Amino acid sequence: MPVDMDELETHQTAELQNSDAIKRACDQCRVRKIRCGRETPTCSNCRTANRPCSSTGIGARPKEPRQRVLISQQYERKIDSMDTRLGRIENMLQNLTASFSKQQSLPATSESVAGTMASNQTGSTPATHGTDAAAFAPDDSDGDSEFAGDSSMRAQTEFAGEVLESLVTRTSLHEFHPDMQSALSSLKQIVDLQHRQGAHDSRFAHAKQLPNTIRDMPMPSYKIVLEVLREVKNSPPASFPIICAFIAVEDFNERCRRVFFPTEDYTLTLWGTVNAGLYFLFQERAAAAKGARAAQLTEALHLCRDNFETVLTNLPLVMPARRESVELLLLGCLYSIETSKYSIARDFNTMAANLCMSLGYHRLRTPSTSEQDSKIVLFWFSYILDRALSLRFGRAAIIQDCDITAPRRISDTVKVPNIVWKMVLDQWIAYAEFQGLAYKQLYSPAALTRSPEQRVESARRLVNTILKLVEEQEPLIRHVREKIQNSGFDATSLFSFDMAILADSLVHGSALTLIYRAIPSPPGSPSTFNPECIEAARRAFASHEQCMAMAGESLFVKAGYIQWNIIHVPFIPLIVLFCHIVETSNLEDFERLTNFVNGLQPVCAVSEPVGKLHRVSQVLLNVANLCIKTRIERQQNPQNQDMTMAEHNIDMYLNQLGFMPQYVPQQTAPLYEDSEMPVAADFDAYQATQLGNWFSGNTHILGLLEEGLSEFDPNMWSAPGQ
Repeated sequence: MPVDMDELETHQTAELQNSDAIKRACDQCRVRKIRCGRETPTCSNCRTANRPCSSTGIGARPKEPRQRVLISQQYERKIDSMDTRLGRIENMLQNLTASFSKQQSLPATSESVAGTMASNQTGSTPATHGTDAAAFAPDDSDGDSEFAGDSSMRAQTEFAGEVLESLVTRTSLHEFHPDMQSALSSLKQIVDLQHRQGAHDSRFAHAKQLPNTIRDMPMPSYKIVLEVLREVKNSPPASFPIICAFIAVEDFNERCRRVFFPTEDYTLTLWGTVNAGLYFLFQERAAAAKGARAAQLTEALHLCRDNFETVLTNLPLVMPARRESVELLLLGCLYSIETSKYSIARDFNTMAANLCMSLGYHRLRTPSTSEQDSKIVLFWFSYILDRALSLRFGRAAIIQDCDITAPRRISDTVKVPNIVWKMVLDQWIAYAEFQGLAYKQLYSPAALTRSPEQRVESARRLVNTILKLVEEQEPLIRHVREKIQNSGFDATSLFSFDMAILADSLVHGSALTLIYRAIPSPPGSPSTFNPECIEAARRAFASHEQCMAMAGESLFVKAGYIQWNIIHVPFIPLIVLFCHIVETSNLEDFERLTNFVNGLQPVCAVSEPVGKLHRVSQVLLNVANLCIKTRIERQQNPQNQDMTMAEHNIDMYLNQLGFMPQYVPQQTAPLYEDSEMPVAADFDAYQATQLGNWFSGNTHILGLLEEGLSEFDPNMWSAPGQ
């Protein structure tokens, strides 16, 4: 019998109005998801279908406990802050995408080789000389960004910098901690310097316009030149052994005669070599002189400096394959290192190394002659510089050991000032070979693809190598230390050969730190660095304090020591100890870093490169100090969200530089599928990535010493420990 729907609807409406009607739908209607009349004892649907009607609650959603919602001004501010930050991140991602698209659409261009070798100061005249004028004219357009190695993290650090910038602009954070904004601003400046196109300025500020003939260029008075040359013959200055490695004293006197009393035309190479040698001689003599003589020597020094920079600016792209070319390029490399132009120093030494190999200086020849042995010395100096610069820039060396057959010991036929100089040069050659192996086996892209076990095995072998070098040189270092304690240093000397020997203990400690860094820390360690690495870094700092104490009040000796043993040879312990302080808040290591920075400050007055190192080190010290303070304040007040956020963002930035891991690595699988922890299969790749990122970050910090660093003002920070 068909059901009258109108009658059924009327009946259901009436039943629902009954006050005794149940409130819960019956089980049958709930399962079928149809409307239930909820009548008692049988609903209309069940009665029509002739089914039993029951209400047991089967299939109903369990009742969840209610939660109280707290809405306050604090939560409203946090919600508004999160919304603002998310909006900024969205804009940053859009801008980043647009920037990448724009860069990909631009054609690749190559930077002019000569553009890196012209004057950069306002008012300097571009040097021109015949057909070389166009090649060496300055180029004001932005060059291509320099390749920073496979571990470069350009996109990530740019993003981190934008996030830091948004954090800096937060008013509440600036009001809570006034020096926080200065700290984060300095961190962002480091990011900007890392990605500035053509950041390293390789131009020489004092280069002059080259006339039609170099005879028209001004030279120092021949009277003062003769006076200094007579002094050199009777009592060679401390720095002259370095020049003697390239040019014998008698040969240098003859070259000066050919320039000051010419009977025939001389080349640009000869003129440049003479000005370079006189520059180093006048530099040392001016430091020891006083009054009118000091002013006279300083004037001659500046004149030779300008001439030498003019020569370096006008060098042809292809140098003639002659010994004189190698000598000039190596002297240019030394001068560039002295003025913190490491990029151009690398270029000069690369040209010198190629010429040495083209001339066969790296091959053994029999029978050996005095002239051939002196040429081999030129090659080994290029080799020593090549290994240090390649490790500094994170690139493979130009000279490969497999190509060398020349003896690694300096022959007795080579004219050297004393036997100690020959012993030290032999040690430097051995250490340079070690530097090449360290990069090749531990930090090169090929090394980072090896398993951690293979890298650890290589690291242990390299540790034995450096310990053997330490054992061989320890008697000489001990002898020099006793000599210095008895007689001290000449306070007016720009260079001390004794200090160069004594500083090898610091160099060895830095080398051990670099090797131990490649060995992973044990499981559960609070630091990224293993205990051997930390102890090696601390011993290196102790050696540095001994060297500074030995130098006494001689700022010139300290400057030479710092330039060649901390700035030129990468001082790895500085970065290792900084990272360890950030990770563990170790106050004893913070005191070591503080003493290091304070010791640099007086030397800044006599050395611009030391001043740059002091600025960078001061920034690192203040960042470490800030991390310690924020961690202490967060522990004392866990509810302070501003301090927690600041600490998190500083850690994130340091991670993007490669100085801190984003998470603590474990060799076991994660507990949750969505965990950011690496699984065991990816753990080896994780370790290699972290090691490569750390090495890249260390390379970037060293590269800051080539910058003007005018943006950095460490005095705007709170004093450490306040």
